[in-house]
Amino acid sequence: MKYFDVFSETGFHSAFLTTYAFGAQAFEDMPFSRMRGANCRNIVILADRQMVNQSFAELGPPKFAGSSYHLIKADAPGAFHPKITLLIGAKKGRLLVGSANLTALGLGGNKELIASLIYDDKSPDNARHFVDALSYIRGKVPPDDLWFETAFQRALRSAPWLRDAIETPPPSEEKEANVALLTDRVGETLIDQIVANTAGDPIERLVIVSPYWDMKLEGLARLRAAFEMPPADLLLDADSTYFPKAELRRFSDVELFAVEDPDNKRFVHAKLIVAQGQSWDHVISGSMNCTLPALLGPTVARGNAEAGIYKRVAPGTALAALGLESYRDRPLQMQDLHDLASTTKANPDEGEYLDGGTLTLQTGRVFWEPPASSDTNRAVSITLLDRNGSALETPITLNGEERLSWALDLETVRPRSGMVHFENGSVSAPVQIIDLDVLAVRTLPPAQGRKKSLTDILAEATNEDLILIETLNQLEALELDVANVGDENLPKVAPGSSPKKEERQHAVLAYAEFVRARSTTMTNCSAYPVSMSARSDSASNSLSASLNRIIGLVGVDLNADEDRELNTIAAMDFRTTEPEATEDPTQSIQPEVTSTPAKATKQAAATAKKMKEAVDAFEDRCRSLKGKPITTAELVRLRALLQILLAHAQPIQGKALPTQILPIHTKESYDWPRLVGRLLNQHFGTARALQNLQVAHDETEQKRVLEYLATADWAARAAFSAVETHSKTISLRGPLRNLANVLAAQVALVIRDNEEDTAYFNRLISKLDERFTDRLAHKQS
Repeated sequence: MKYFDVFSETGFHSAFLTTYAFGAQAFEDMPFSRMRGANCRNIVILADRQMVNQSFAELGPPKFAGSSYHLIKADAPGAFHPKITLLIGAKKGRLLVGSANLTALGLGGNKELIASLIYDDKSPDNARHFVDALSYIRGKVPPDDLWFETAFQRALRSAPWLRDAIETPPPSEEKEANVALLTDRVGETLIDQIVANTAGDPIERLVIVSPYWDMKLEGLARLRAAFEMPPADLLLDADSTYFPKAELRRFSDVELFAVEDPDNKRFVHAKLIVAQGQSWDHVISGSMNCTLPALLGPTVARGNAEAGIYKRVAPGTALAALGLESYRDRPLQMQDLHDLASTTKANPDEGEYLDGGTLTLQTGRVFWEPPASSDTNRAVSITLLDRNGSALETPITLNGEERLSWALDLETVRPRSGMVHFENGSVSAPVQIIDLDVLAVRTLPPAQGRKKSLTDILAEATNEDLILIETLNQLEALELDVANVGDENLPKVAPGSSPKKEERQHAVLAYAEFVRARSTTMTNCSAYPVSMSARSDSASNSLSASLNRIIGLVGVDLNADEDRELNTIAAMDFRTTEPEATEDPTQSIQPEVTSTPAKATKQAAATAKKMKEAVDAFEDRCRSLKGKPITTAELVRLRALLQILLAHAQPIQGKALPTQILPIHTKESYDWPRLVGRLLNQHFGTARALQNLQVAHDETEQKRVLEYLATADWAARAAFSAVETHSKTISLRGPLRNLANVLAAQVALVIRDNEEDTAYFNRLISKLDERFTDRLAHKQS
């Protein structure tokens, strides 16, 4: 199978890739579109920071990074140089380690060498290599990255074999392996790892393919010395390789050969070491050139991050398998080579591109994290750009802040990138905006089987109905069947990881702490977006998104734009259904007129009783949770029940619609003000939800609290307004008035001193007004 074709292979839901150079257009036109078409959507790329900046400065930011896949700018003391493709599926995996960058040349132009390992039921032992690769990649992610851990957990949840391999690693006394993953590590060079894997087999000759060499040939010298100076054959691409000719005179038993026939016009970018031993051929391939920074890694000042594969095969077989058995027929002379000394840069800063830091968008707020470099060139402003590269507004002035955040109106447009302007007049390379809310949706692995059917119900719901609660219950039952991976079982950060900045700790907040945190957020933590610790594919989150869509709480939908550009992917289906228009009663509404109940039918009465039974079940659930910690998932459940009751409630005045089957008063106790009161009383009484609530330090979770409070506040006031109009509901007026007052106090407590929360709460109330005010003939005070 050709490297390019791997990306079309089905059966994978997640992909983690590393690269040195990154060509956004080439990646998005080829591998990305193929992976999406094969339903691999949970995609993360780590690329060298300086190379990403160069690509963006010269070609502009990519179309889909930050919204349909996650791109991380990675750092290393020298170059971030590994080339890994890790594809993960429910029952299989493919690990590719080689020399190919995610560029047009790497994907289809150069001659590259890539080792491929497969996990399936026929090769279960290979799972440990996937654990090692994932651990290595995870160790290279900056600690302040807000999306990788979500993608990581998604991949593990949907790959039981990988979870098992993490939780039950092979015993340390395992026999010598025929295959091993080689990576940069603190205190252990790649040469050390290669020698260790050869296990003392005397090496009789080294055959080396490398397109790049260091000025003093120190990489070659160290490699030969590690094997007690065997003869070495260097296979070079004479047309494109620059070689330190003068240094070769210091070496004996070193010969030069052409790696390809003269007629070959493709650049040989492959990197290969074949150590021919007495017992085995030892084959090492990957991203490592035969240079000191590559082979010694973090043990030298400017060492690279690198990755390779070691494989042991029968003696005398490796070169034939690689198509190099006749290389000695193509000797090279010194005059055939370009001299490396002639390419040395006069200006060491030439080719540097200014880094603009990180821009993150979450729940209508943009966060800027400045670049890590201690450059004295101070940033003074930031310009945000749309997907066409047009500026959205006046540049944001930084005023000397180290970090900055500000609110945006996303109703009409979402920014896709930004440019940072510096004091000396220079401008950064474009900075891709990481849109956490969009990533949470567009990178979800497709659900399968029963879960897919259930999530489709929530995704396509246009009205509040008991089926939402039934679907939630079934999805939660499915979640219980999936083992969660605890932090103690996750892969540890690999030795040799880049130095890390101090990580911010995001603890779970009790409700009182949550209130204090929201009231001080503008002064204490406005510069930081909040990690996506909540599961965006959880049952409660799916239901919450459905409820928000039903009431029309949506901003600009990137799905439509990005799907149009990926219209070749037939499997994608991001349907969004707008809420149905509110049906206006045909009779005029007069204050003196009470509502006319819909004609009571057996079916309507049965449905109304089912809604009462749902409230009964909720009360039982609350009693079982008494005194126990409560998560925001319970708030979503209550909010759903409240919206269901409001959707089926008869109006305070005027004629009821056929779907409005819950009267204001009935002896059967399924009158909607009473049911609303019972629901709210459970949370403010029996379960004491707010006192026992625990809120994750995640903006999605914290918005749920505001959405719950807004729905509860609206419902309480509507229920009190209804019982004031009916002579037989006098006994409910006092309790409902008290509930409404308690809710109003809680709302004021949460949103005080926080302009953004106040605006979001008011927007929620406005959407609930649009959804229910005319339908219930309720005038909000």
